Amino acid sequence: MQAARLVGPGTVVVEDVERPAVMGPGQVLVQNLVSTICGSDVHVVYGATVEAGSRPGYPGHESVGLVVESSAPEHRPGDLLLAVPNLAHAGGFAEYQLLPAGLVLPLPADAAPETAVLAQQLGTTIFAMKRFWPGAGEGTAVVLGAGAVGLFFTRLCRLAGFEQVVVADLHPHRLELALAVGATRTVLADGDAVVDVVQQVEPAGARLVVEAAGTDVTRRQAIHCVAVDGRIGMFGMPAGPEMTIPFELLFRRKPTVEFCWDAQAEPGHASFREGWDAIRTGRVDPAPFLPRLWPLADLPTALEAARTAEPGSVKYGVRLG
Repeated sequence: MQAARLVGPGTVVVEDVERPAVMGPGQVLVQNLVSTICGSDVHVVYGATVEAGSRPGYPGHESVGLVVESSAPEHRPGDLLLAVPNLAHAGGFAEYQLLPAGLVLPLPADAAPETAVLAQQLGTTIFAMKRFWPGAGEGTAVVLGAGAVGLFFTRLCRLAGFEQVVVADLHPHRLELALAVGATRTVLADGDAVVDVVQQVEPAGARLVVEAAGTDVTRRQAIHCVAVDGRIGMFGMPAGPEMTIPFELLFRRKPTVEFCWDAQAEPGHASFREGWDAIRTGRVDPAPFLPRLWPLADLPTALEAARTAEPGSVKYGVRLG
C-alpha cells in the first residue's frame, strides 16, 4: 500500500509499505477514504513537538474509511467508520490503517466522507468546551485564531448562548468565515487591536477567551482580554515545549485557565458522537469547513497549505479512495 512516512522535520515521503493485517481480537483494518490535517499534525511534521516517527501514516488521526477486515463483531467489512485514534495509533495518512475497535465510530452508509471526517475535530472542540465553559453562555466570548478549530469554537460559543463572540485572526478570508458561523465582531489581529476591540465591546473583559492559535502572542492577548474571574481555554498547541505569559496580569485577573486533550478517553466517545450529530442535523453547517483535498502523493503540498493557511479553505487533507 501507499503510505506517508515522516522521515525528518518538515520532510514527508510517500512510499510503498506492507499493508497491515488483523492479528488479534478487537481490531479493524480500515481502508481510508479521506484523511484531513489537524493543526497538531503541522507541529509534529515540522518538528516542533516530537521527533520523526517511523510508523506509516503517522500522524494522521482525522479519517473516514471502510472496514476491510475485522475481528470485532460490532464492525463488519463494508461498514463506514470515523476513526478517532490517539497519536499512538494514528495512521490516517496511508491507504489502510489498523485500529483498535474502541477507536472507531460507525457512520451511516450514505454519509459523505469529506463531511463526516469533520466530526473528529468538531468532537475535540465539543469535549474541550465542556471544560472551558460547562454552562450556558453569558456576555462576551473571544476566540483567538480562526482556523478550523477556532471556527468550531466560534459556532459552539454562539450555540452556548454568548451574546457577543469576537474572533481575531491574521487572515481576512478566515474572518469572513468566522462571520458566517456566528461571530458578531472580527478583528484582523495586529498587535493589541483585539484587546482594544474587546474593551469596546465589553469594558470589563470577556467571560470566556478561547486561545486556538498556539502562539505566545495569542496567549498574551487571551490574558489581556479576559475579565477578572473569567475563564481561559488554552487549546492551541504551542510551537515548542515552553511558553511565555504575562504572569502579573494573569495573577491579578485570577481567571480559571483550562487545558484539554485526550477526548478519546471520554466514556462512549460522547463528544465525537455529538459532533457527528451536530453536523447531521445542521446545528453546525459543514460547508465553511469542507476540506480541500489532494491525492496522497501530494500530502507534502497539503501540509504546506495547512502550515501557511493557504486561502480558499481552512481545512486541508488527502483523498485516498
